[in-house]
Amino acid sequence: MGMALKADVVEACKCAGAEKPVDLVHLSRLTMGDRDLELEVLKMFLAQIPNYIEMIKSAKTEQEIYVASHTIKGAASNVGAFKLAELARNAEKHSAFDLKVILSEMGLITDYVSMLSSEA
Repeated sequence: MGMALKADVVEACKCAGAEKPVDLVHLSRLTMGDRDLELEVLKMFLAQIPNYIEMIKSAKTEQEIYVASHTIKGAASNVGAFKLAELARNAEKHSAFDLKVILSEMGLITDYVSMLSSEA
């Protein structure tokens, strides 16, 4: 699927309320359309999710919350997991995580990447 068409599909999904947990158009731009590299990047991100969960759960001080949320925000932004990045950005600003919502989004990402991997 061409880049312009992918972008149109992503925008249509957003409008219909069916936005994917990872923006594959963004990821495709970063990987110059290399599907194998896209999957490799997503799998590396997926492998780090348990570490991010541990960071969130163990963060007690403002500084620990900031470091955890900043780390998650950067990693999520890089792969195109923009909703997770936004949740982490809010945690960074307010020094508090909405653990249930963040864990739910990480679960959606995990399921989505697993589905993409099985299709490859």
